[in-house]
Amino acid sequence: NCFIEWGNEHDAAPGFSSEFSFSGLSVTDNVFLCSDVAPWFTFLVVKPYGAGHFLNGLAVTGNIFRVIHGEIDRVESVDTSFADLDYDRCKNVTFSDNMFNAVEVGVVNPVLTRHDQASPSDTWTVECAPKLPFGGWAQTVEGVVANGKIERAGGTGHWGMPYVKLREGANRDRVTLNWEVPVSGTVSVIVRMDDAL
Repeated sequence: NCFIEWGNEHDAAPGFSSEFSFSGLSVTDNVFLCSDVAPWFTFLVVKPYGAGHFLNGLAVTGNIFRVIHGEIDRVESVDTSFADLDYDRCKNVTFSDNMFNAVEVGVVNPVLTRHDQASPSDTWTVECAPKLPFGGWAQTVEGVVANGKIERAGGTGHWGMPYVKLREGANRDRVTLNWEVPVSGTVSVIVRMDDAL
């Protein structure tokens, strides 16, 4: 039932100043195993001891997360006992190619999500939570692809592309696709909780 807690308690002035913040960590090709734990147990905990910090280079790839005798909600969390992360500044976060056994939400960044719009609308709201790591914001859209025909109200095809609005909703974990006219259909959207550049 071991876990990684990534903190900055060693810093005499733990608030963000001009450091690299939480950066340069790669967690790769491990087997994480726990048993008989509470659902809120997580294997990777980020714990800022001061305000203003952010993720600035984190790779969690190729790991196996496995729970025996129970199930956990997710594998990662932020301990906000002292401060939360500045989600608007997160960058270069990769969370991919992991396996999840008895984990309710397998997180990934970037996340590929599918949105079905049954009735014509010129604004489609795409839910990105809870798959974004650490409860992050929907900060970047890398791609929007139509899965089949995008239709206007009369059933005729629409060939235009939408523009996106980021960080939508109370938790900033949604994006909206804004079309020229009301349309319906299905799209696949690739969304990131960071700025990969």
